[in-house]
Amino acid sequence: MPSQKAIISTALAKASTAVQLDNSQYYSGARKYYIEACELLDQVITRVNNEPDREKLDRVRIAYAHRIQQLDEALEAPPEA
Repeated sequence: MPSQKAIISTALAKASTAVQLDNSQYYSGARKYYIEACELLDQVITRVNNEPDREKLDRVRIAYAHRIQQLDEALEAPPEA
């Protein structure tokens, strides 16, 4: 199994890609990478023993999850005329 640092690094790389896609208004692609980042952070959060570190990672995961929800709502909304 990869180390926690390796998983966090991968999650942050995916989140960075998500932000770039988000800024380019490629929302479905951004959503995919935010989801992958959240899944990786979930893996790490369950293994971290240090409470402050766990809380910090969870706050990041929650922010990404919130953005996923916003993208879901935007992608479901009919285009404005």
